[in-house]
Amino acid sequence: MFKKLLNDWRNNKDLLYHLTVSELKSNTARTYLGTLWWIIDPILYMAIYYLLVGVILGRGGEDYAVYLFTGLIPLKWATACMVDATTAISSKARILQQVYVPKLTFILVRLGVNTFKFLVSSIMMVLFLYFSGVDLTVNALNFFIVVLFNLVLLLGIMILMAHIGVYLKDIKNMMQYISRTLLYLSPVLFRMEDAPERIRELLYLNPFTNFLVSYRNIFLYKGQPLWDNLFIILGFSLVLLFIGIRILNKYDKQYAKVI
Repeated sequence: MFKKLLNDWRNNKDLLYHLTVSELKSNTARTYLGTLWWIIDPILYMAIYYLLVGVILGRGGEDYAVYLFTGLIPLKWATACMVDATTAISSKARILQQVYVPKLTFILVRLGVNTFKFLVSSIMMVLFLYFSGVDLTVNALNFFIVVLFNLVLLLGIMILMAHIGVYLKDIKNMMQYISRTLLYLSPVLFRMEDAPERIRELLYLNPFTNFLVSYRNIFLYKGQPLWDNLFIILGFSLVLLFIGIRILNKYDKQYAKVI
């Protein structure tokens, strides 16, 4: 099955590239600032939450801006992927009714677009940390491995969301609320040490908590990611990916009739 996945990717890599570039261009084509939004967006996102929590509520503590930035960027990537995945197949009715395209291609395009934006935001984040006086060590290179682990989890979730989105049109609206819930249940706005001890272990059941803590460990605390937890999540992600691909293969010829 994974061999078929690789073959599909090789056979459609040109289509994948052109669809990804086309989608990136269409995201900015109708705006005056164009690609500058990829830089402005994460800064505005961080500024709004900093104003609310750090200034108005007077919470967050020292260096809250850098703490906030390192949490918001990965979580925004995750939530954007999950919300976009819900229409990855269902929005391609015109193409699917004319020509056969492996459905995974549309999901990979959404993943590629959001990952590209995430990498642009990550460059902004590293510059922000540097100018804020945060010393980056060699441990920061673990960022790329953590991103890879994160990517596998997101792909598994996106495949399931794309499949559900074909049959349940309301899933996109539901995902907006789920994304907001993830924001409040992950240590984005608050520090883990400030959470009550009795619920701290429960928060680690959320995979995104482990990713956020790992990103902060390597960037802010010069430490290592939560390797043990990340490898457990990787195993879970591969199972999720296996199930997702089997579902895609099973319903492959039915999608065009339903949407």
